[in-house]
Parts: sequence; C-alpha cells; structure tokens
Amino acid sequence: MATETNTPVHDTGNNNVTLGFALLGGLGITLMIIGASIGVIGKENADNTLVGLFILSGFLMLATAIGAWLAVVRPWEHFDDINKPLYHGHHHEDHHHEPSDELLTLDSGASVNALPETTEATH
Repeated sequence: MATETNTPVHDTGNNNVTLGFALLGGLGITLMIIGASIGVIGKENADNTLVGLFILSGFLMLATAIGAWLAVVRPWEHFDDINKPLYHGHHHEDHHHEPSDELLTLDSGASVNALPETTEATH
C-alpha cells in the first residue's frame, strides 16, 4: 500500500487563463491567414482595407496573447532544472522480487542459441 507524501505536485502552468491566451493567439493567427487568403484569392480586386484590417487585428491578438502569457506565466522565473528530479505523482518503491524456482527451471532447460520454431530461416 502506497503512503501519501507531502511533496507538492509540479505546477505546469496549464490552466484556464493560459488556455484563453492560447485561444486568443490561435484566433489571431487564423485571422491573419484569412486576411492573406482574401488578398491572394481577390488579387487586384481585393479590398486592401479589409485585408489590412484582418492582418492587423490578427497580429494585435497574437501579440496581446504572447505578452499576456509572458506577464502571467513568467517562464524566466519558473523553469525546470533537468538535474533536479521533480515529484510526478507516482509512488515508486523499490520492490525487487527474486526469481522463482519455477521460472529458473524453465530457463535452465532452454539452449542459449535456440531460436523459436517460427523464426528459423528457410532457403
């Protein structure tokens, strides 16, 4: 039976706020792609104001999302040190089982170089 420890679970920063920033940034990228698509499909007949509005609004949404994410998450302060193991919520206790006599007798009867019947080469 595993015992509970008081070690805190690592906070990855994934929550509703960061999801909202990701959705805002994704919407901004989508608007920029739509604006570029309108410009490419319409060629000379495309409304420059509409294309510019889509691209500018998409860029502003993306820049706002990135800036807000940087302000909230502050990744330069909270980073993982790969040399320091973090608690990940699993309880691993060292349980080393000795091999049973039944398994040892099965292994001792097999030849070291023996291949299973299905893997023999046929020429």
